[in-house]
Amino acid sequence: MKVSKIAYAMLMAAALTACSDVGDSVMDPALSEQDNRVALDNITVEGHASHLSASTATNSTMLRRVADAGTMVRMAELDSVTLDTTGVVFYSRCDGSTGEFSFDHVSLNSPYVKIELAPYAESESWQWNGDWSFDMFDQEKDRFVASYGVIVDLRKSRTVDINVMTFLETFRLHRLVYLDYSLAEAKERADKEIMSAAGLPGETFDFDKREFAHNPGHLIVNNLLEDLILEWSVNLSPLQIANSFGYTGSLSTNNLIRDFFINELNAWKEQKPEGDSAIVFINGFIAALQGQRK
Repeated sequence: MKVSKIAYAMLMAAALTACSDVGDSVMDPALSEQDNRVALDNITVEGHASHLSASTATNSTMLRRVADAGTMVRMAELDSVTLDTTGVVFYSRCDGSTGEFSFDHVSLNSPYVKIELAPYAESESWQWNGDWSFDMFDQEKDRFVASYGVIVDLRKSRTVDINVMTFLETFRLHRLVYLDYSLAEAKERADKEIMSAAGLPGETFDFDKREFAHNPGHLIVNNLLEDLILEWSVNLSPLQIANSFGYTGSLSTNNLIRDFFINELNAWKEQKPEGDSAIVFINGFIAALQGQRK
């Protein structure tokens, strides 16, 4: 998967935007909520990314996980009606050890974008060859890999977070828009569904914002779901889970997924010391999978 140094340098010079520190969310009052065909000129989009690299044996559910330095990030402009890609694409990389990235001085004709995180960081052993297709079994990692993503309306926020919860949300948004929901309607429904599916019914979906990590319960649930998908990916693709949630808005309608999640969560609960703060969220997750929470 390597390219020549000259070709690689030319590719990066043309496509790669520099990383910078992440700033605050912004709202442009000049942009109408009803007008989905607007020009966004010379803007900066910033964010933070988590990654399917953590191990349940070595990482606490209380720690925020970050994508490795050099992890490739892609931002694709989406059609304002169908959410299909328009062909306008930008690339960046995660910076340092913070998982932060930035797309600087970009211009778009649609306010909707999909930002995706590659499952690899560039290093001496791997250099990106320009292909964005990662649904495969990785022999070195000994598991299936996939790219996380988030769909954003840049009129409402230009700082984002990419994690396992936004990974599932993205698949559900595509399905609901296909069923003729507006993006605003689709997001409202998808966010309620994913919170209920993870045992957090009635709570606000904030996982597409950097601030979600300030909520200990939300951070625990995100890490639990990431660990579940990591364990699943040893034998099967994470896209099976994402596609199932995308079509149904539930993690319990597919018996194989539901039973796998419940068994893993019960096993982890038994390993936790009494009084561990994660236990209440594990119980809530299990109850949701068993249909005991609405």
